[in-house]
Amino acid sequence: MQAFAAALALDAKDPEVYFNRANFRFQAGQAQEALADLDAAIKLRGSYLEARSNRANLLVQLGDFARAEKDLDYLVGKVSNNPDIWVALGLAKHKVGKQREAMQCNERALKLVPNHPDALLNSSSATYDQGEYPAALAWGDKAIAATPSRAEAHYARAQALMAMSRFDEALVAYSRAIELNPSYAEAWMGRGLTHARLHHLSEAVGDYDRAVALRPDYDEAFFNKGHLYLEHRDFVHGWAGYEHRFGMTSLGLVNLPEIPVWDGKPLAGQLLVRGEQGLGDQIIFASVLPDLLRQIPNVCLQLEPRLVPLFQRSFPGVAVISKDKKPPADVAAQIFIGSLPQFFRKSAADFAAAQVPYLKADPEKTAAMRLALAPNGEKIIGLNWRSFRNKYAADKSIELKDLAPFFALPNCTVVNLQYGDIKDEVRAAEALGLKFNKSVSVDLTRDIDGVASLLDACDVIVSASNSTTHIAGALGKPVLLMLPYRTGKLWYWSEAKGEGSLWYPTIKTFHQSAQGDWGGTISNVVDTLQK
Repeated sequence: MQAFAAALALDAKDPEVYFNRANFRFQAGQAQEALADLDAAIKLRGSYLEARSNRANLLVQLGDFARAEKDLDYLVGKVSNNPDIWVALGLAKHKVGKQREAMQCNERALKLVPNHPDALLNSSSATYDQGEYPAALAWGDKAIAATPSRAEAHYARAQALMAMSRFDEALVAYSRAIELNPSYAEAWMGRGLTHARLHHLSEAVGDYDRAVALRPDYDEAFFNKGHLYLEHRDFVHGWAGYEHRFGMTSLGLVNLPEIPVWDGKPLAGQLLVRGEQGLGDQIIFASVLPDLLRQIPNVCLQLEPRLVPLFQRSFPGVAVISKDKKPPADVAAQIFIGSLPQFFRKSAADFAAAQVPYLKADPEKTAAMRLALAPNGEKIIGLNWRSFRNKYAADKSIELKDLAPFFALPNCTVVNLQYGDIKDEVRAAEALGLKFNKSVSVDLTRDIDGVASLLDACDVIVSASNSTTHIAGALGKPVLLMLPYRTGKLWYWSEAKGEGSLWYPTIKTFHQSAQGDWGGTISNVVDTLQK
């Protein structure tokens, strides 16, 4: 380092000195210092291709893909016949969410080197992240053909198979990846998840344990292991694993600075309870609020704005505010709502003693809706059939045309409860003679308080797994819930053994007998309604 300092003392504007010192610092494990030297070298000589290449590689290692993309864009403009640069640019674009551009970069690399293994793998990853699972599988298979002993290629195949619910084949592919690289933590985690889908409890736990032994900070593996325990009603271990969601950046859970996190003990002062994740998560975890309020009556509840009116009515003693509003300055402690069950739901008996219903619709609005929908006393069936959230939406959703038997039930009227852009689907169903009762109009996406009254006006709700189901369950309405076989069945429904739910006693669950086959499930629900 003294030699570099001496060289810079002679000429502080020599980019070669900064470049060489960056290499020295990188070898010494000083990544940030190396990056600063590369920045200096490029500032002095913008056309310094080797420095830009090294900086791009370092930025990729540091996870700063946006900056890496800029350097790599510059490099391919200067050196367009280097396949490795195209591969690196494809990876950077993939990581910043530009999947189409990522694929174009991979294609350029493959034109230069037809079986470039990294380009094949990156193509599998990019198509996987776009939900194009058959294409991801095809790219993974090409990667295996090019480099059969590369564990990452078998992992790419396994990921695609898993997403396509081809669990037995995924298990083989994950196992092959592990055989080739026993230290591959992601492959152990993926195989654990596959075992969980196949209901292999001990094997799944073993694989998750191996993943975290290899990567002690592997929060996703801890989190998935927690889900597995929750599904099997081991709530103490389950909630411990669930707390690892704070290490998953995709959920964006960050505690407010300078406010202690509540530890479940008596508190002098106000507790800030913060909503998290989606509407359904906030509603299901709100089932713990009555227990919390008996212990700590002074609570400020921060939620998704659409939930505020409904929760203000349901919990009049709580200061309910929107999550985009600043909490009171003098709160004594904070906690995310999903962390409350670890203190109040430690056993099935805790669920049995819980207060349900805990949400209250506007009674006047409900009465008016019921009169408008069924002036002659018809049975009102509320129907919703589709989920739009996360990559499992397709597995949880049902085609409206397949729900025709509900429209044929005698002395019944069917109300549309489905939010989202479904105009074309409803129009096509109406052309087949499936007519919804349109006597009441509610914005099913934005007006959650109105949705609550509409649900309350129904005699029974027939539903796929989505946020509307949670509102109905929290209102204590009878719900006949249709669930997928494995993929897409969320942990809080998977724990339901038989036909009930611990979270919502008025929900009766109907499970597919095979993945993707709703026919028998629909028939069972219709039979239940006819009894």
